[in-house]
Amino acid sequence: MTKMSKILTLFLAVALFTVSCGDNTKQPETTSDGATDSSSDTTVTVEVDPLEKLGEHDFGGANYVILSSNSGYGSQPAYDFELTVDEANGEVLNDAVYERQVKIEERYNVHIVKELMEGGQPTATIKRAVVAGDTEYSLVSDRLWDIITAATGDCFANYYDFEDIDLHSPWWNQDATNSLTINDKCYLQMNYINVACPLATHCLFYNKRIADEYNVSGIYDMVLDGTWTMDKLLEISENVTADLNGDTVYDDQDLYGFIGSLGCIGIMHYGCDNGFLNISDDGKVSHLLMTDRLQTTIEKVYKLCYEGNYSYARPVVYELMLPPMFANGHGLFYAGFFFDMLSTFRDMKDDYGLLPYPKFDENQDGYYTAVHGGAPLLGIPRVVEDSKMVGVITEALAIESYNNVRPALVDLTIRNKLLRDEQSSQIYDIFLDGIKVNVALIYRDNTNDVFECIVNMMTSKTTDLAAYVDSKMPAAVASYQRVIDHFYED
Repeated sequence: MTKMSKILTLFLAVALFTVSCGDNTKQPETTSDGATDSSSDTTVTVEVDPLEKLGEHDFGGANYVILSSNSGYGSQPAYDFELTVDEANGEVLNDAVYERQVKIEERYNVHIVKELMEGGQPTATIKRAVVAGDTEYSLVSDRLWDIITAATGDCFANYYDFEDIDLHSPWWNQDATNSLTINDKCYLQMNYINVACPLATHCLFYNKRIADEYNVSGIYDMVLDGTWTMDKLLEISENVTADLNGDTVYDDQDLYGFIGSLGCIGIMHYGCDNGFLNISDDGKVSHLLMTDRLQTTIEKVYKLCYEGNYSYARPVVYELMLPPMFANGHGLFYAGFFFDMLSTFRDMKDDYGLLPYPKFDENQDGYYTAVHGGAPLLGIPRVVEDSKMVGVITEALAIESYNNVRPALVDLTIRNKLLRDEQSSQIYDIFLDGIKVNVALIYRDNTNDVFECIVNMMTSKTTDLAAYVDSKMPAAVASYQRVIDHFYED
């Protein structure tokens, strides 16, 4: 275990959630499907273990091997205990994963094994294994930007071909299910089998001390009443700037209303609810970029990045220097990631608050964000030794991860240890409802980066969307069409 992982696991060692007993107040009887029996006067609440639906199975001590990356998610290190652990040690997430593992192994007579490799290597390995007919692996977990090359290379099975896997159950990410199901086929998924996956999500933070000094108030109220917009972000940010060291050069030692890498700023595309691609019922791809909404979004983002000394916007290569800069009090707002709270903000002296990306305008129906390109996705190899075993154990892992590991991460660790006020906890609920898994992001390749439209335009310091579309979209649409055609093959 690395030094950073030890620090983080120690920090996450909080008491596992408590299961409370029900009282004797009258409640409708709950069936195994979660329905209520209105014809009964019984006041008993019946809680049914979702594993019961999978039936009883004995897989004879078979190995269920998870091939995974140990490289972590961007600047967030991978947890040593994320998939399997050898023993309980009193640390909340470690023990939740251990209990998940033991319960499934004992119930189905299997051994859950992990094989860790550097990022990208799991994908390369499974490609070779499938070609060779090697059935050693049961599940592959790799970073988004790596695993996509295997998803369209006939390496992964269709999740819908496994009768025991129900992608429409809450333990599978429903936005991923809806976005990545094309022509009744789904080759990639995400859920809480990877414990830290939710931490690899884009978000905003704000420094409460700086907000007070500049008489900025009511930010949480704006979010909760639906008025937190790009215009509000601009209006507040442009009034916060100071040459702290007095050298007349604005650099990382000065104060800004807004700090962010162009990669994180590019998530404004999602935040303002702009589209990327359209896929027709017969599998034809077209783009959704040439809109007045996106043009206006780009103009507002350009103003945020480049008009005045109130913004410190830097290319992605400088991304790792920005969290410490915010933690040291050099910015009112910061566009970053959930995992910044673990890796950088634990000892931050100033109080900070969590915020969603702003809306395009008040008419937008919600707040939206996206996962980091290093977030893990899951694929089942097309060639496995026992498809029944793989289907049952994969579903069981998803169920136990959602019901027992997720609370240890979300309810106790994130809410009780990372978020510093009750309002941030409310904001976190908004995030959970607004994470987008977009097919343009998942299935990009090296020939196009259309999903980084705002990133590319801010890098070039242009707002000419028409010129960008003319230069980029013919090749991009052709690239995506090749991907989508894969879903329509017999």
